[in-house]
Amino acid sequence: MITSAELINLIENSVTETNSKAIAENLLEAINDWPKENISEPNELISELKNQINNKLNFENFISYLKTLNVEKDAWKIESLNSILEIFRIETDENVDVEIELEKILKK
Repeated sequence: MITSAELINLIENSVTETNSKAIAENLLEAINDWPKENISEPNELISELKNQINNKLNFENFISYLKTLNVEKDAWKIESLNSILEIFRIETDENVDVEIELEKILKK
């Protein structure tokens, strides 16, 4: 899996706006916004999300999980998850494939 250093390198070295750059930016935002300490790498966030969601990491399951969160106590999780949902929108050009999993998008 890609590392945070590789994401930063991709962002800093992209001369044009690309889907890859936008996905990298959103993934870094999701990592930074997740409220648990010691999450600094994409694989750590993926593991945490798997523990939280207890299902495939696809668009539908993220939406379902978001509906269970409380804005007052889960604001940073909501922020992080919105960045992840944006990754799905970028990858699928707004026509979200609800079955594609986050890990598959990140391997591209």
